Amino acid sequence: MLNKIMIGAIVVVVLVFVGYQYRNKETKSRVDDAFVKINAVWAVQGPFKNGAESAQAMRYATKAAGGSDSFYDEIDKHAAAYDAHPDRWEGIRKGCLQFAKGEKFENSLEAAKKLGAVVNPNYASSPVH
Repeated sequence: MLNKIMIGAIVVVVLVFVGYQYRNKETKSRVDDAFVKINAVWAVQGPFKNGAESAQAMRYATKAAGGSDSFYDEIDKHAAAYDAHPDRWEGIRKGCLQFAKGEKFENSLEAAKKLGAVVNPNYASSPVH
């Protein structure tokens, strides 16, 4: 009888663990997808003159891509980080351009434009687009 209870308890623990891992994976996937869309929409608005301009572009991108409200706390810190390392951020921006494609991106970009985002005219002629 004790063996059956122990086996049952082990099965329950394993099922709870598997369920938790699955739920975490799904949540992480949604967050990763949001970051990809946000960063792509942000990237096509650059290059940026300074951190304030970059942060504004990130606000448009976050709102347009349906980013979490918690992302805005990080955007407030972005301007200072950008100003401290503009070359590093320009490299990140260029890397994010590879994700500037597809229907989800285009929908987010159109939403950002309606909010006031201005897309760099050089983006349209880039080999990525």
